[in-house]
Amino acid sequence: MRLPIDDKGTNNQFIHLLNKINIDLRKNFESSIKENIQNIKMKVMLADFTVIESETFDPNRVINYFFNKEKELKQFIKWKVAPVQATKTDDLHRVFFQLTLEIDKFYFYIYMGIQFHSLLYYKLDKEIIRINKKIKELEEINSNIKDEITKKGDQIIKQELNNLGYKDIENNELFEELFIKQDLSSSLSEKASNLENSYPQLKQNSQVIDALKKDLENLIIELYQMNPASIDSNKLMVGEEGIAFNIDFELIKNKKKHERTSVIDFEKFTNTDYAKIEREFSDILKTFQ
Repeated sequence: MRLPIDDKGTNNQFIHLLNKINIDLRKNFESSIKENIQNIKMKVMLADFTVIESETFDPNRVINYFFNKEKELKQFIKWKVAPVQATKTDDLHRVFFQLTLEIDKFYFYIYMGIQFHSLLYYKLDKEIIRINKKIKELEEINSNIKDEITKKGDQIIKQELNNLGYKDIENNELFEELFIKQDLSSSLSEKASNLENSYPQLKQNSQVIDALKKDLENLIIELYQMNPASIDSNKLMVGEEGIAFNIDFELIKNKKKHERTSVIDFEKFTNTDYAKIEREFSDILKTFQ
């Protein structure tokens, strides 16, 4: 079951303990992680060359924060710490790590992480304007060349068809002839292709455009956007930004078969159980202070 547990109508001290652990650990974690999500302002350029001021933070600070916490927690033998993970799906990023703890028949799973988006901008560089202008010039030249090739190609094909006796044939009949007579279709395609090869500037310009676009890619900067608010697992799954934290609590039915249950009778727990859990969580609470 996911903490906190609804404790309305009950005075069970065990439930109160679990809820307090959940509140205190969340508070400590969120407070400490926020210190590593410091936004800085910087000027960037949009695709239309408009200069704007945006904000970003350094995700590496968060990753280092988690790595340090991972090292600290590994000293506690009973805690099992999964390695820090950083994932990316399109512009959505996650950085997180997971802890598990078994105390006799009790099992705890803890997830801590952040979720944020990346936004792409251009660096503030006049070279971007020059490159874009050059690309547009070359693309316009290539467009004119292609128009010229199309016109000449139509003339060549028309003349070729006239020579072959297809001068007055209807379009649907012509398409049928081309479909049936593959050699005729191949011959016309070859002539059109040879015509394009007689314009080497077209290929040269395309190569220059590709090179310029790669130069533009090197001038792109990635900024990171995050709302440092708390998000639950549902908001995490739908891609909302924020700080994610949750604790799942279960009873171990069979350790060998790894069987656990969320059906729990809290009235059966003893003061000894209470003391063990409180003691085990005291160290991790201090770690995140």
